[in-house]
Amino acid sequence: MSLFHYKAYDAAGATITGALEADSVATLEGRLRATGIWLLEAREHGDQARDEKTRISRVRANSRDQIAFFIQMTLLLQSGITLPTALAQLAQDFSDSKLGPVIDSLADRVSVGVPLHEAMEAFPRIFSRQIVAMVEAGEVSGQMPEVFRSLSSYLEWIDELVSEIRQALIYPIIVIAASIGLIVLLFTLVVPRFVTLLTDLSMEVPVLTRIVMALSDLMVKGAPFLIAAAVGIPIALKLALRVPAFGRWFDRSLMRLPIFGQLVSMFALARFSRNLGMLYRSGVTLLKGLEISTGLAGNRAIEFALEKVRKAVTEGSPMSRSLSDQAIFPRTLVTMIATGETSGNLDVALQSVASYYDTIIPRRIKAIFAIFNPVIMLSLIGIVGVVALSVVLPILQLWQVQ
Repeated sequence: MSLFHYKAYDAAGATITGALEADSVATLEGRLRATGIWLLEAREHGDQARDEKTRISRVRANSRDQIAFFIQMTLLLQSGITLPTALAQLAQDFSDSKLGPVIDSLADRVSVGVPLHEAMEAFPRIFSRQIVAMVEAGEVSGQMPEVFRSLSSYLEWIDELVSEIRQALIYPIIVIAASIGLIVLLFTLVVPRFVTLLTDLSMEVPVLTRIVMALSDLMVKGAPFLIAAAVGIPIALKLALRVPAFGRWFDRSLMRLPIFGQLVSMFALARFSRNLGMLYRSGVTLLKGLEISTGLAGNRAIEFALEKVRKAVTEGSPMSRSLSDQAIFPRTLVTMIATGETSGNLDVALQSVASYYDTIIPRRIKAIFAIFNPVIMLSLIGIVGVVALSVVLPILQLWQVQ
């Protein structure tokens, strides 16, 4: 398909300009005529236009712009403004942001009859599969304002949670960076000089001092290998995670960690239940909702289990029973979903699960970091203490000899 810039006029005789993809000018004219617009002229874009289209499709909008877009769309549609007019208005309001050209493209396509969800599919970095599916359900059911309200609430929750995590990580990251810097300084500058002094004295040193000296020697002489490992291991891990079996094993291992494992599981389950609940409430069928939300869980082990659940539901098994067959899902989640299926309010049950995790996750994060921060400080004190003791012991031994 090619991108055409066109000039046309509507039933009122007003001149309209815009851009639209079509196989040919005849196809473009037919699509415009179907919306009550008559084509005057059309010009196919060249490489420069295609490059501009590619550039726009690769735009990444920040979460605040996305939230503002969905909130304003909710208000405009609730006030009775038509979808093309609302998009055209927001294209002007967002002209100074990265989202402006995207909304302008959406407005052009919707104005000539392209469904909004199809127009959004051209921008996968901004509008995820979940957003596209919910918008499509909203267009079919006529509940577009409700869909946009749900999306804005969801993105606000995500944005607030990410902000809380970042805030909680500031202090540990600073302490860890300072700790690493201090350890490197001790083992590469302080200890080697002390080792030189002990060597000149030709005295037998305690076991603790020999261990610290060996670690210092390893850091100094093995620095290139340590740097190569620091760079190579993440790259190798990233490549290995592309293998499905290893990716599932890795995520399952993360979920088994003593302190952080349960939090990793909660994040994935909260994302799954919230996404499926919004899709189901918006009119998306359960099977289609499972298919979409499975790929949005963000945990390969849980996604693998959810795929088995989806296949079981396709064969006629209740969702709660299919979930209970997979040991990875906690009993609380299964019970709440089973209650929703029994009462016929599955969307309410899924929203209750999401609300449950909304409450638990922030508390768990605060509790973890309330323990984590003192542990870091104590570890730093312990390392410095061990190095100091390894220095003091030979000095005390030297005094005893004298």
